[in-house]
Amino acid sequence: MRQTLEQWLDYIGGLHPITWDLTLDRVSEVALRLDVVQPARQVVLVAGTNGKGSCCEALAALATSAGISFGVTTSPHLRRFNERIRINGAEATDLQIIVAFEQIEAARGDISLSYFEFACLAALLLFKAADLDLAILEIGLGGRLDAMNLVNPDLSVILPIALDHQSYLGDTLEAIGFEKAGILRGNGTLVLADPEPPNSILAEAARLGCRVMQIGRAFDWADGEVSWMAVEERQSLTLPSAETCLPSGSLAAAVQAMAALGLLQPSSVPQLCNLSLLGRLTRVDLAQQRLYLDVAHNPQAVVRLAVELSRKGCSRIRVVFGLYADKDAQAIIAAISPLVHFWHLTQVNEARALPAEQLFSCLPASHQARAETSVSVQQALGNAIRSSAGIDTIVVFGSFPVVGEALEYLDFQSGARLQ
Repeated sequence: MRQTLEQWLDYIGGLHPITWDLTLDRVSEVALRLDVVQPARQVVLVAGTNGKGSCCEALAALATSAGISFGVTTSPHLRRFNERIRINGAEATDLQIIVAFEQIEAARGDISLSYFEFACLAALLLFKAADLDLAILEIGLGGRLDAMNLVNPDLSVILPIALDHQSYLGDTLEAIGFEKAGILRGNGTLVLADPEPPNSILAEAARLGCRVMQIGRAFDWADGEVSWMAVEERQSLTLPSAETCLPSGSLAAAVQAMAALGLLQPSSVPQLCNLSLLGRLTRVDLAQQRLYLDVAHNPQAVVRLAVELSRKGCSRIRVVFGLYADKDAQAIIAAISPLVHFWHLTQVNEARALPAEQLFSCLPASHQARAETSVSVQQALGNAIRSSAGIDTIVVFGSFPVVGEALEYLDFQSGARLQ
């Protein structure tokens, strides 16, 4: 008998034989039975390789300022499953999620669902029950065959495309772009935050007759100014700061999306300059030690991480690094290695994790003398803190569970303060 959320998560984690089963027939059928295909009065789908969580966070902030009711679902989570489902800024409770899981279990019959599909349906169920004005739905993987694509969006956002998940989405930007463009609908609206998008996205948008609003043309966030299109008229605001905590392209896309939906309160836009998101260049101070935590886990994201660290004056860093096995470890290492003084390589206790010893073999020979492997994130981070003695900046990055476990470790360290 499943009574706790943890028991339910264990159950749904072992229910379906394929972790990422990229088909829509099973989950769509259950969604129809549950009547959650339209989870709110307006629906936004957010896809792309990097910056999706930041865009969803910005959309949520703008929705709050507009005084509308909204739900946000993102994945994966850092520390607890409840992070994946938020309504009007509050995480869903264990009881709410359990009740949703019970409804899904009753409705699915003999249809097998994956962990991610259960999570998607639970979010849609809770949003529908809350009678929301806006549902902000992050695509988990790709777009065309992602479970969240079962809805009919009023607007689709596609953020910059890069090589990632090639075994599922294809090994070229054009192939990946085609999968992302699967979230478009006929005569719909696309907010495209990739300044140089794959032609496959533009071709699919043209085929479907979509209105395309592209960064650098219809909207932008650059040089201390944000601009957007509203009712065929370009509007703009001067920003209080040229620097942002989150990717400016994600923030710009959120502004344009809300304007296109008729929900934007322009006076709230400058507040996005100070918007932050846990696990995105999150700073933690521990005694005299400074740490940054970031979920960058593909080459493009790590390039941005390295740029941001350099901009903050972090010229000598000690990294705690772990990765899933399907990632391009060598390209990721190359993107940040010029800044790295020492590598603390680790892995999480998941089948998908790349063993720390294999990660060590991906290092250039010149770096292997400045590296060690650890059996856990906690051990690696503890070693990094003791070895640094406050001299180096410690950077924890890689797959979500690596950052999540580091945050849990820091929760128990006296004096640790999130900045």
